Amino acid sequence: MADLKESIQIVREKEKHIAGLTAAIKSLAAVCEDEDVKAEYLTALDELSGKPGFVSAIRTLLRAHSDGLTPGVIKIAIQQAKLMDLTNYSNPAASIHTTLRRMIESEEVEIVTSATGEKVYRLKRKTLGQQKADLKAILERRK
Repeated sequence: MADLKESIQIVREKEKHIAGLTAAIKSLAAVCEDEDVKAEYLTALDELSGKPGFVSAIRTLLRAHSDGLTPGVIKIAIQQAKLMDLTNYSNPAASIHTTLRRMIESEEVEIVTSATGEKVYRLKRKTLGQQKADLKAILERRK
């Protein structure tokens, strides 16, 4: 019981420390003039905290819309579907663009032209060989 009590106290202290660091990062981001830097910090904060962030929200939307979406439509869909809280972001569009750029760099997303001639973003389509390799890797990790 003493060990449990001590562990709970440590967890509470760490949670307070995390809350303080989170508040400090949000405060610094709020006064940051460079929207890209601000977006990167807030996105990283969401990812570290385990909250659904832009990557998760965008991935969810792009899975549901295989033909692709524009960044503007992604923003509206995130808000309508309540996939994440955008109130801390003074310019969520910049965060969405930054996230899409990173997803392109990691070769998860690609830019294509829609039937209406718009530039849209969609998840990269994997070949059958890539799908089999992914499935094999998942099965190996579960063993």
